[in-house]
Amino acid sequence: MSGYMPPSKTDNWASPPHVIESVIEEFGKIDLDPASSKDNAVAGRFYTKETNGLEQMWIGDLVYVNPPYGRGLIDWVGKALEEYEAKRAKKIVMLLPSRTCTRWFHLLYGRNDVEIRFYKGRLKYGDGSSPAPFPSILVIIG
Repeated sequence: MSGYMPPSKTDNWASPPHVIESVIEEFGKIDLDPASSKDNAVAGRFYTKETNGLEQMWIGDLVYVNPPYGRGLIDWVGKALEEYEAKRAKKIVMLLPSRTCTRWFHLLYGRNDVEIRFYKGRLKYGDGSSPAPFPSILVIIG
């Protein structure tokens, strides 16, 4: 059996409910979900692919981001850091793939205002039939 995993048909997967529950339990109400869809938003205020969260301001005490995991991931990480440093978002929690060899990971790693938590095992996203083919991390900025 080959180790090849065919590419996913989408890069927009809903966060596992237990991840959202733990974020709310630890940090409180989520004010904004800037990388969402109408079907999987975890906050009353959210941006979709059409309203493009990368082009909007992220204002709130707690912003939760589960961005598309494609090549544009560095743009989402950069945007999160920009919004935090501009003090528009007090705390940003991001659910990301654990890809420690990437440029975007190293934008986060080693910063005093960033905590990175590694999940044990692999998460099951949205209505996927099996766990993701990669491990995941939770990044807390602020």
